[in-house]
Amino acid sequence: MITDKCYLYEQVSTDIKQSIQHGTYLTGDRLPSLRQLCSDYAVSLATAVQAYGYLQEQGVIESRPKRGYFVCQYREPAAEPKPSQPSLKPREVNVAQLAMSLVQESRQTGLVKLGAAVPGPDLLPLGALSRAMAGVARREYLAAGSYEQAEGNLNLRKQIVKLMREAGVRAHPDDVVITNGCLEALSLALRQLTNPGDTVAIESPTYFGLLQVMESLGLKVLELPTHPSEGMDLQALQQALNKRPIKACLLVPTYSNPLGACMPESKRKTLLEILAQYDVPLIEDDEYGFLSYASKRPKAIKAFEQDGNVIYCSSFSKTVAPGLRLGWMLAGRYSEQIRYQKFLDNISTAIHTQLAMAELLAKGSFRRSVRNAAHIYQHRMEQLRHWIREYFPANTRMSNPEGGFILWLELPKEVDSFALYHQAKNQRITITPGLLFSAQAQYTHHIRLSCGVVEGEKARRSIQKLATLINKMMPSI
Repeated sequence: MITDKCYLYEQVSTDIKQSIQHGTYLTGDRLPSLRQLCSDYAVSLATAVQAYGYLQEQGVIESRPKRGYFVCQYREPAAEPKPSQPSLKPREVNVAQLAMSLVQESRQTGLVKLGAAVPGPDLLPLGALSRAMAGVARREYLAAGSYEQAEGNLNLRKQIVKLMREAGVRAHPDDVVITNGCLEALSLALRQLTNPGDTVAIESPTYFGLLQVMESLGLKVLELPTHPSEGMDLQALQQALNKRPIKACLLVPTYSNPLGACMPESKRKTLLEILAQYDVPLIEDDEYGFLSYASKRPKAIKAFEQDGNVIYCSSFSKTVAPGLRLGWMLAGRYSEQIRYQKFLDNISTAIHTQLAMAELLAKGSFRRSVRNAAHIYQHRMEQLRHWIREYFPANTRMSNPEGGFILWLELPKEVDSFALYHQAKNQRITITPGLLFSAQAQYTHHIRLSCGVVEGEKARRSIQKLATLINKMMPSI
């Protein structure tokens, strides 16, 4: 009997799926009737129908008219992409022109944006945000008549301090600096820690936006081997620190873009120990951490540090509204210098958006919205992975993220992902080719997909069309 009242249909469907995987039900076996399912799990008929519907969407079972529900042919999950093996040599970055070209192309109307790392508008609290903005504009119309503090509005900083407790971080409002999105926070951190020509250690692959920022600052990057589910190879990091000067380490340890990797807690602690030995600061990009599929998100690396040597950066772009351009950073021992640099750059971040965001957090709208979104993204990700297993070549490898909405695919080596990008765009589908995620022109047979803005039948048809293009690139036998 199930007693937890949260998402009963998920619990029922998970139990049935496990029974199929363990061989209790074999391919072609008839499953219990809806009435029997209600009795076995002490759930309503509506919950039983939803549980079987969920399994149908995943391709685990099928409904046969007037006969009931039956087990489909079960396929083992696809293998993960192989851990990366980049060249362990600092390199200059040169991705800006290509990245901006592809970004501009992907913003055309009428495209199925299957590779866009943007959240689904239907899963954002845009209504609550609009009401908060309208209320703030009425009540605080005089606020725009003066400059806000460079570090940001105090009420918002207090709410962010409360929010950070969910990531295991204890902070003070004075530690928080409000920024225009996460990229400004990352840029401020890099400018504080480095000078042109310095080397920064990063994961490989990594988000091309980070590469663009480092290119604009004249920095070199040292790409390190990275596991598709556990993140950076720490042994490789230590060896690199032994051999050459590295001014900073920049990681996306929680549901990284594009891998979706999440570094285990034990590795997070070890990472801090290694960096402390060499007095190398860490910049932690935590853009997706609150979109955990689990009920409790992983602790940020910032939660384990004691010397203020971690600069934590995040934003509300993936959880509230990309157009809000509202981020924040916990700058540790670098807070004073970063506040001054923020002042020099743009004096402060717009006041009314800060006040509205503070209200949204205070009323609990953010927490409710983000939990609902993470639950739906998990469902969409399962569907996306199922369709890839169904339609793509059998030797396709894909990541298995436990949060966020990004998926990384390693296609057969015969597939040129840049050529695939252009062919898919001709069919009004956009993906993101893998070579954007490295300064070494790697990942030429990899792509990034997303279940953020495309789902359901439109996503299925797009994946099927993409698979047709991929199969045409494969050598004929």
